[in-house]
Amino acid sequence: MGRNKFIFAFLCSVGLLTSIEIYAQDGHYEAIFGKPDTLIKKDIRIYAGFVHQHQNFFNKAFSFQGIETGIQNKKGLLLGIYGSTFVSNLKIEAEGNSMYIFISQAGLIASGIRKGYRKVHAGMLLNTGFFSLTVDESDFRPSKVENPLHKLNGLVISPQILAEFNIANWFKLRTGFGYSFYQHHDQSIVSKEDLNNIFFSFGFIFGKFN
Repeated sequence: MGRNKFIFAFLCSVGLLTSIEIYAQDGHYEAIFGKPDTLIKKDIRIYAGFVHQHQNFFNKAFSFQGIETGIQNKKGLLLGIYGSTFVSNLKIEAEGNSMYIFISQAGLIASGIRKGYRKVHAGMLLNTGFFSLTVDESDFRPSKVENPLHKLNGLVISPQILAEFNIANWFKLRTGFGYSFYQHHDQSIVSKEDLNNIFFSFGFIFGKFN
């Protein structure tokens, strides 16, 4: 994916988020397990969550585990930060040899939610951040490796469509489906095609939502 396409994907995602926010409306918060039709009291609410992103890397299924936190207003606009990593190294075959990779990423989140006060609602979420990838010929501990075979950094954009379920006044379940676009210069061992892929995500979101 070229730089221009990368920028185009980012701008399209921002545009969709903006359109969702423009047409969002206020309402009374509804939860599957909670008091019905509870009035939303605060304009700005703080939230935090545990998130999981599952996709194929090098044609192998693997996952990011992470956390995010931010603020959300009554109209459904969410802004925050996130960080996620592999929980272990992924064993791959590259250049005819077995290798191990580890990826971490961190950045910003923007989300537009349509009628988030309803028990089940939809929206779009955009993760934009930096990633770090380490490759070595033997299994390694990311905090201990000193001279890896290969190390690279770059940008990652991950737009997704999502559905949220208001389980309680303080808890939401989020599911999503999207695509991750990776951009980095050195592709001698790891190409963008090895990383770019569709993904499925889910998260456990906590906060004072009414």
